[in-house]
Amino acid sequence: MKRCCWIGALLMAGAGSAAAEPLTLHPLFTDHMVLQRERPIAVRGSAATGSTVSVRYGGHEVRTTAGTDGRWTAVLPALGAFAGELEVTDSTGGSLRRADVVTGDVFLCSGQSNMDLPVSDSSYPRRTTEEAEGSPVRVLKVRRTSLATAAYDFTPDIGWAPAGPGSLPGFSAACWHMARNLVAAGVDAPIGLIQASWGGASIEDWMPSEALAGLPEYSDQTRLLADYARDPAATTARVAAATDAWASAIAPGGAAWARIDHDDADWATINVPGAWERSGVASLAAFDGLMWFRRDLTLTPEQAGRPAVLRLGRIDERDQVWVNGQVVGATVTAGQARAYALPPGALVPGRNLIAVRVIDERGGGGFLGRRGDLTLALADAQAVDLSGEWRFQTGGARRAWETPPPSVPWSAPRGLSMMWNGMVAPLQGFPLKGVAWYQGESNAAEAEGYRELTRVWAQSWRTYFGDPDLPLVVAQLPGYGPPSEQPANGDWARLREAQRLAALDDPRMGLAVLIDLGVSYDIHPAHKEEVGERLANEMLRVAYGRDVLPAPSPISAERTAEGVRVRFADTGGGLLAHGSFGATAFELCDGQAPCRFVPAEVSGDTVLLPPASASFEVRYAWQGSPPINLYGRTGLPVIPFSLSVRPTAR
Repeated sequence: MKRCCWIGALLMAGAGSAAAEPLTLHPLFTDHMVLQRERPIAVRGSAATGSTVSVRYGGHEVRTTAGTDGRWTAVLPALGAFAGELEVTDSTGGSLRRADVVTGDVFLCSGQSNMDLPVSDSSYPRRTTEEAEGSPVRVLKVRRTSLATAAYDFTPDIGWAPAGPGSLPGFSAACWHMARNLVAAGVDAPIGLIQASWGGASIEDWMPSEALAGLPEYSDQTRLLADYARDPAATTARVAAATDAWASAIAPGGAAWARIDHDDADWATINVPGAWERSGVASLAAFDGLMWFRRDLTLTPEQAGRPAVLRLGRIDERDQVWVNGQVVGATVTAGQARAYALPPGALVPGRNLIAVRVIDERGGGGFLGRRGDLTLALADAQAVDLSGEWRFQTGGARRAWETPPPSVPWSAPRGLSMMWNGMVAPLQGFPLKGVAWYQGESNAAEAEGYRELTRVWAQSWRTYFGDPDLPLVVAQLPGYGPPSEQPANGDWARLREAQRLAALDDPRMGLAVLIDLGVSYDIHPAHKEEVGERLANEMLRVAYGRDVLPAPSPISAERTAEGVRVRFADTGGGLLAHGSFGATAFELCDGQAPCRFVPAEVSGDTVLLPPASASFEVRYAWQGSPPINLYGRTGLPVIPFSLSVRPTAR
């Protein structure tokens, strides 16, 4: 062959191989996976543009054509029980096989840290994993991923695998125990569990931006997220500048606290790193808001003359940093490790001052890294350790803010749509039997809007999974927080009520009542066995149509001659007050004075409270950690509630 000809042949071969994309399957479709029985299954992947793709499974073969973007979708018909091989081929000669693929029931488990808590961190982890071996349950865990636009595929932390010692230690304990109870209840099919969860997540971060854009209070934020997707650097700088202006308006005198000559002799001290709520400083145990930190360090002329990077680890949630009164950096997202390169001349021989202003809207605040994360890194020299004692002063508390800080919708896990885009959007259209949802802790401070957000969340997930009747089971928040001697109107009580009302509005939404399963001092109770049992109870009811009762709930509160009588449904044959002649944690409210605790006499399906002509509201278990003892004969606790009192019927 002449030289020109073989060069041309090589070029043509290269062009052909570049155009022929290899045949691939979406990450959902692997060995050991579970396909939802009795529902059409959309199998997805990529191949050479225009190639014909054939998918064979369960005695069926379907064909499709790869589009101009190389992606293809082939829809298998609904199948009953089947186990076998999934085979995919294309017209270019590509071939893929997936072994041990079964049809069964697939559940998505999502939410924040109490769904994210793995078996390895729960009670009896070794026993749990060993007992799982041989069960008809398979698990898949989606890696934490936050994106400004919806993703097509995802990266698994745990690929589809049979439940057992090799797969369960890092998998959701609550999700696993739900499946274990479904198996025990006689669900006659393999069960597939998909975990997509993230500690600290807000409900807004689990919703598509299209759904949030329909709510007036989120329309500006969804546009800002779109700006960030187009130009992250410019949008971040814009929000950082707006945050500084907001903070200066909230605490006008605070700017002086960044100056090196400010007298901070009366400031208290705190050890960092560590969330300030867990520092032992009583005034910070429940503080959300604006906080200032100051730290002196003495440098030699040689140290001061070296290029330097100020490393502060992760800070929750936003910060701005000054060195000797000069701004050296700002970050508006909590998950990012801080590393600020200092400009020449920022450091001086002798005394230097680092000032950090932190804005924390919810959850743990402050420096959240490890001791080695806080350093002044010097080029070609030993770093200066900045962990240890800093001086601090609180600025405006969150509850006193007249306006919230500028939105940062890309700040996962407390932003908008970022986790939906990275972890749920890639599952779009994959048929499910149901969804188990454990979330709300991060939205407790905004409980008044949570009922509507839950409605929109439910609607958007059902739309994206192609099932308007998709069963959803919500875990109602358990008891948490210090006990109270007096009635209060705390965030967690109001959030639970929003969950109760959202489930009451939706006949395809179950509510797993966990009020008696919390730990007052631990937001992450390790005992998930009974949590899973109650999730399974509700899933049996709303997803399988089983004749099982939910937790007892109030149906009326009526003023009578004997007192205020509250009637309940779903008691299983009557109410029981454990360990007492009467029920605890009931309150009557009249609007003119604080609510008051009252005795409660239990009789059958009713509870009788004292006569109170002015009372218009009954509240039950309306505290962070209420001392509840009222159960139905089913063994389930009465749901916490607030209910208006009706006048006596005539």
